[in-house]
Amino acid sequence: MNNTNKNKKNLVLGFVKTYDFEQIKPFVISLKNTGYQGDICLVYCDLSQRTIDLLQEYGVQMYPFKEFYINLPYYIGQGGKLKQNKKFYPYLLLNIYPFNRLYTWLLRGVSKLAKENEDSIKARVAQYFLNVPSCNRYAIYYLYLSKYGEKYANVMLSDVRDVVFQGDPFDFEFEDGSLNCFLEEGEKTIGDSEGNAQWIREGFGEDALAKIADKSISCSGTTIGSTDAIMAYLKAMIDSFVQLKYHSWGIDQGVHNYIIYQGLVKKVNFYNNFRGPILTMHYTNEEKLQFDSNGYLRNDDGSPIKVLHQYDRLAPEVRNKIAVYRESGCTV
Repeated sequence: MNNTNKNKKNLVLGFVKTYDFEQIKPFVISLKNTGYQGDICLVYCDLSQRTIDLLQEYGVQMYPFKEFYINLPYYIGQGGKLKQNKKFYPYLLLNIYPFNRLYTWLLRGVSKLAKENEDSIKARVAQYFLNVPSCNRYAIYYLYLSKYGEKYANVMLSDVRDVVFQGDPFDFEFEDGSLNCFLEEGEKTIGDSEGNAQWIREGFGEDALAKIADKSISCSGTTIGSTDAIMAYLKAMIDSFVQLKYHSWGIDQGVHNYIIYQGLVKKVNFYNNFRGPILTMHYTNEEKLQFDSNGYLRNDDGSPIKVLHQYDRLAPEVRNKIAVYRESGCTV
């Protein structure tokens, strides 16, 4: 683990929208059960008061976000008939030329003219004009850490619904100032993956895809680094979102891979499945999973895996073999 700033805490930071407590429970309880002593903060949108109250009982810091949309009193539905009450989300305009180019031009201009930090202006605007939550979360994280980041030595940006913990996620050796990224299973490259290739092609063009098509796929759902490294990563993400030609759902994965392989962030470490602190399980062959006698998943060398991401892709009978999932009080 990075031991710089020993007096500072670590932070696990995520975004939840419309989930109920039972969907978030495995994430929070499994992390608490590891003995993790740092902070947990969840940016939230459209949660019930019951869910908020229960999460706060577990010591989770709750950071509200109100999604921006326009209520249209009437819209044209199927058959050309007028219907009432339609929510219109501004990010939909970013897929239409020339609105997407106008947005980029205006945001750049405003951020340069404003007295406030240029990156903060971009983040403040982007949080309302990017897809929620897959893309806008990076802008909110940037704003949150700009305000509170001095308290933290290291930060983990994490998906929530499909993540459970077998150990403290920061309990591994990494260089101060480094960004740690986690590769998906198998030998499939970005160019081999229809979805990942499409995100790069839509967002940055065919030439950009050609430059990184042979690279392994890094998952955008879990990223760990020193606070400074995470802030530099978030800045690069926001800058790239501003320039996108198209804003499809999930394109944050494409942006993530683009910036780490194009050298837009420095000192990036990559970890393969079964050889690092995080196991990304979407493409994992269940026959490769190695359980110890206590129901904990292990790496190829027998070392404990700290974080299990996308465990919900497993068959129910395999999922319920995971001790930390069962101990969180959730079974299928």
